[in-house]
Amino acid sequence: MQEEVVKVWNGMNDRLTNFVKGKVHDTELAEDIVQDVFLKVFSKSDTVRNKDKLASWIYQITRNEIINHFRKVTFYNPSIEIAEEVYEETLTSEVAECVRPVIDSLPEKYREALILSDIENIPQKEIAERLNISYSGLKSRVQRAREMLKITCEQCCDISTDVYGDIIDYKVKRDISNCDNCCD
Repeated sequence: MQEEVVKVWNGMNDRLTNFVKGKVHDTELAEDIVQDVFLKVFSKSDTVRNKDKLASWIYQITRNEIINHFRKVTFYNPSIEIAEEVYEETLTSEVAECVRPVIDSLPEKYREALILSDIENIPQKEIAERLNISYSGLKSRVQRAREMLKITCEQCCDISTDVYGDIIDYKVKRDISNCDNCCD
């Protein structure tokens, strides 16, 4: 398990430091907090049951360390909240840029349904009326588009999501030669 932790840690150390730096706005302090996270990760790595969730576990430790830092500071403001969504939003944005060419390669009817529903966030009932198809037909079309997108992306990238489907980590598969439409 230690080797797996080292591998994950090395792959996400810079992103972790940037994540912390974005919260504390001090490079040296961010590096100190990341060092504290490093110590906790390696001292508690034997408690992780699912190695596929290492990245999210490390980010949870990091969020807790940031909160602990603000608790120690005399001007601690309890309204400062380090939410998990902040990290996920960043990763989702990163992956979204990579995925756009894959979306553009989908057949027209699926691409259009997916873009209107998931990117432009238009209610599906409204999209069904706009496209002059049944609501259940549109729901099926959006689901098929998502599945096509997922299959194509999984050929090129290892994407980890939480139970809600939010992206918690991703890694480009380097041995794949037919992934011109995906992340590089």
